[in-house]
Amino acid sequence: MPFFKTIRWVVWKDLISEWRTRETMSSMLFFALIVILVFSFSFSMDQDAARQLIAGIIWVAFTFTGIIGLGKSFTSELQNDCLESLQMCPAPKGAIYLGKVAANFLFMLSVEILLFPLFVLFFNLDVIEAVGILLIIFFLATLGLAAVGTLFSALTVQIRAREVMLPVLLLPLAVPVMIAAVEATRGALSGDPFSFYSQWIQLLIIFDIIFTVVSFWLFEFILDS
Repeated sequence: MPFFKTIRWVVWKDLISEWRTRETMSSMLFFALIVILVFSFSFSMDQDAARQLIAGIIWVAFTFTGIIGLGKSFTSELQNDCLESLQMCPAPKGAIYLGKVAANFLFMLSVEILLFPLFVLFFNLDVIEAVGILLIIFFLATLGLAAVGTLFSALTVQIRAREVMLPVLLLPLAVPVMIAAVEATRGALSGDPFSFYSQWIQLLIIFDIIFTVVSFWLFEFILDS
């Protein structure tokens, strides 16, 4: 099967499966809404503290919501021996990985875009001038999380305690993404000049490139193991 056709097939399969069950998106949205409500009530009496911490709050919500979606990325393949079919499929394993990354990225970014207006509403944020750069930050950070998370989701899918092992393995590697995303988001929301936080965006780009390439090459060995 051609490389790019395989990517489209995997993305389409995951999107159709999610459309039929709505299991991943609904669980991600429900968890994220709880996080937003908890933080909004916690800082309801101290708006100054909330504005100082809002970038970290946003990415705590986005990261842990994304882990829920990543955890379901390959567990759905356990049904009806779908995982074995992927292992025996003559399609390039790297294309399967990129298809899974693309699907996870779409799920995570869609949830982030749906949730961000709630942050604006609950925390009274002024984001009109920063929308463009925030979308770029969301795109780059989500891509990095999806690239690494998809690899570890495949690695832990056949482990009995996969719900625990996935965040344990993923979060240490995701720390650079979270730090860079928080700092870049803080700078954008504060209205700082782009040069003040551009190095964090550069870090996100470098992380995305390195870990996507490394995960691409490792995925075949993990899937066949």
